[in-house]
Amino acid sequence: MSRSAQHLQEAADWLIRLQRPEAGEADWLAFDTWLSEPGAQAAYDAVQAVDEEIFQRGAAVRGALSGPRRAAAKRPFRIDWRWLGGLGAVAAAAAVALVLAPWGELLPQPDTLYSTAKGESRTIQLADGSRIDLNTNSHLSVRLEEHARRVTVHDGQALFEVAHDPNRPFMISAGDGTVTVIGTKFDVRRRDGQLSVTVLRGLVEVSTEGAEEPVQVRPGQMLEHIEGGKGVSVRAVSAEDQLAWRSGRLVYRDQPLGRIVSDLNQYFDRPLRLEGESASSLRFSGVLIVDDQDAMVRRLSSLLPVSATPTDDSIVLRGRPSPTN
Repeated sequence: MSRSAQHLQEAADWLIRLQRPEAGEADWLAFDTWLSEPGAQAAYDAVQAVDEEIFQRGAAVRGALSGPRRAAAKRPFRIDWRWLGGLGAVAAAAAVALVLAPWGELLPQPDTLYSTAKGESRTIQLADGSRIDLNTNSHLSVRLEEHARRVTVHDGQALFEVAHDPNRPFMISAGDGTVTVIGTKFDVRRRDGQLSVTVLRGLVEVSTEGAEEPVQVRPGQMLEHIEGGKGVSVRAVSAEDQLAWRSGRLVYRDQPLGRIVSDLNQYFDRPLRLEGESASSLRFSGVLIVDDQDAMVRRLSSLLPVSATPTDDSIVLRGRPSPTN
């Protein structure tokens, strides 16, 4: 088997594995490692495109693929793949990978997984007309049903522009929180056990396990919630600041340095680490341009009293002592 064919087979395997309920952090970390291999991202995109196309073909195709095994044993199972001609050779090869995969398990599952690697962003156009802008190192799955549209944010950040459809509410699950909308534009961020929802247009309702009633979030407001906690907080924010990541900028207003480090670690493989109480207690207000990691660390060190020390596997940030008079 050629390396490209092997990547297609592996991509089909990952599509199955990550849609299972038991998929956890170890699976996502392994998936990120695999996705960084040359050719892996293209193979995964191709397999995902074919999987989605099959679902768009309707129940007839899915019924044929998931028919009784004994019927398949009596006569060879054949699929007319001529409709793949418009998708190109790579997609056609991906279709073969899907057939080689345990399709009885994969294809009947209606969820479609979308992911970005570190430093990558992408735009997803859904069949209902909704649009999702996916930030770096993010993973979410989508299911379009007859009476509802469901998204699960496994980890990461995304900007949603939801097509208006009062008969099919758009529901987003993120940890122990659920965001329900009909048609609006808003940002959802789930990182390190914390959920935030920022609304640009329209109105959303956010339900959490610890709250008795859903909380409404209006344009120019951000809801924040710690997963497992009982409460939420809602405050006024600059929506433009919260969405600056779409133009390659990170805007902070009095945020702890730990939050900035966590954000930067979503973009680069070499992690930043904080050492010492003086560094952990620092807060930052300003704008960071997302480009080269070393350049970003230099700019951060010039704006805050911290020093950066490269090690074999990370970059350590420590607080600098205050100058004596």
